[in-house]
Amino acid sequence: MHGSQTVRGRRDSLRVKWLSLPEAHGAARQGNAMAMERYYRPELDVLRCFASLMVFASHTVPGDQSFFRQAHIPPRIADLIVSAAAGGAFGVDLFFTLSSFLITTLLLRESSVCGALDVTAFYLRRVLRILPLYFGFLLAATTLARSLVPDENLPLKYVVAFALLCGNWACVLWGYPHSVATPLWSVSIEEQFYLCWPLIMRRWVHRLTMVAVGLVVVSFVTRLCLVLHGAIHPQIWCNTLARLDPIACGALLAVRQDKREITLSPGIRVALLLGGCGVLTAAGRFGDVVGIKALVTFPAVTAACVALLVATLSLQMAPGRGPVVRALVYLGRISYGLYVFHS
Repeated sequence: MHGSQTVRGRRDSLRVKWLSLPEAHGAARQGNAMAMERYYRPELDVLRCFASLMVFASHTVPGDQSFFRQAHIPPRIADLIVSAAAGGAFGVDLFFTLSSFLITTLLLRESSVCGALDVTAFYLRRVLRILPLYFGFLLAATTLARSLVPDENLPLKYVVAFALLCGNWACVLWGYPHSVATPLWSVSIEEQFYLCWPLIMRRWVHRLTMVAVGLVVVSFVTRLCLVLHGAIHPQIWCNTLARLDPIACGALLAVRQDKREITLSPGIRVALLLGGCGVLTAAGRFGDVVGIKALVTFPAVTAACVALLVATLSLQMAPGRGPVVRALVYLGRISYGLYVFHS
């Protein structure tokens, strides 16, 4: 009798264990969702807003100092404004660094909570977050823009490339189209990153540092080969393989942050912010995205973006700080839409 109860008890126990697996799996998924919801850094939205303003300035501020002379602005200040605006084009590098840091951080947290990555769920989140606006704007560029924007021209081969999230490669092969859709080249690079990175992390999550360093090497070697072969703009600028270093460094920073929170003294934080802005301004004044200068410009810009991100992460900003900060946070949260429509 007691033996029968013991066997039955073991069976019941085994049954409970097997029935508990889906529940445990569901709890892990719920914990993962809660973990990702908890990871919100308003200071990163402020930095994202800054990146948007950089790109906007690079496309709107006149590059000719005669404009500023007519406004009676001293030549040195005018030169600084022009250089800073030109350096604003590297706001896309800041976007790359930020995106890589955030995605890597979220995937590391998911791996820690669940023990594995749900790549399908990740893809679904990215699709719902990015592609409706992307394809909506692409549709507008191929229909409404032709009647609303002078000289708008987006040939079919570009439309197909952008629809396949390869618009940057179309720009590499055929140059920029004269279209409001042109800025989507950088979104194409980010989408290619979103497609590949979860698969890489699922396979080599414990070797991310080595993978990221390898990407930096690939990026530098690609630029070197393109420079030696006389590449013209935008063959380096829009080339995914030549733009991997800000993405790799964002991932490296996420790995570092996952191990220990970044804390800096106010003095070091200010130095990083000023130094990062200074390097970006110098890149706009003295740097180039083709030729030998490109071999120095891109690594310097990546270092500046990392400096700005490290300084921002150390702020530990409270979400409700003053109307100005709230406005900047809001603009950062809608920065994707601002970037898409700014042209």
